[in-house]
Amino acid sequence: MHQSEKEKEKVYKLKITILFLTCGLIVFVVPVFIQDIIRIIYFIAIPLIFLIVSILVYRNTQLNKFFPVFFAFFIASLVFFLQMPWSSGTTIENIVYNKLISTLIVLIPIIVLTKISKNNMSSLFIQKGKIRLSLIFGLATFSIFLLTALPTSVYLFGGQNIPFDRLILLFPWILAFVFLNGIREEILFRGLFLKKYDNFLGVDTSNILQAMIFALAHLSAQLTPFVFIYLILAFFLGLAFGGVIQKTDSLLGAILFHAGADIPVIIAAFSFL
Repeated sequence: MHQSEKEKEKVYKLKITILFLTCGLIVFVVPVFIQDIIRIIYFIAIPLIFLIVSILVYRNTQLNKFFPVFFAFFIASLVFFLQMPWSSGTTIENIVYNKLISTLIVLIPIIVLTKISKNNMSSLFIQKGKIRLSLIFGLATFSIFLLTALPTSVYLFGGQNIPFDRLILLFPWILAFVFLNGIREEILFRGLFLKKYDNFLGVDTSNILQAMIFALAHLSAQLTPFVFIYLILAFFLGLAFGGVIQKTDSLLGAILFHAGADIPVIIAAFSFL
């Protein structure tokens, strides 16, 4: 490949990266900064816009290679809208129940619409993949986060010290929440997008792109007084989750890893309830 062709390819990939990043910000980040009726209108309008774009792209022989990506953004924006009523709770039981509903609202449409678009579950990394490697990565990282969860919940996430007997009572709720959230966020941020990005950007750039969007999507999370540190942590965790998925060709290891990483966060949050 000549130098000029390499430069053209780099420019093309940069343009595609900026396009996909902009779409990701529209779906996952912009809603953080809008409220009330404008937020509701936005959540209705954005899925419709992405659906229309997906249809137009699909019908265009020169652009239809972009259909899977724009359709993925349609699915993501749709499930964000559908889960709006289930995003809060005032008791631990309500919070976990709402997380269950929210996870189902994310999972079911993604699977159904993926099948409708004539893609299989492997396009979402819902498959065995390298099962042994997934379990090694997942269980090792889960165990590390579990063993360090109490001090991390206090010093990084501002939680209160919890008596051991109360922690034992809370633990089933904590486990339920972190595994539900791990499933929900891994399929939404990485399963839905990583392979589709790969077709245009390659493995490394795709992983960096999803990690940027994943980190910025946490701007609304009031989980620690150290917001900037939390966003950087979310970015590098996003990279790690994506890397595990790409290495193992499955969501399993990343779900276990993600669930472990959430344990200190949720202990801190539940310590005030």
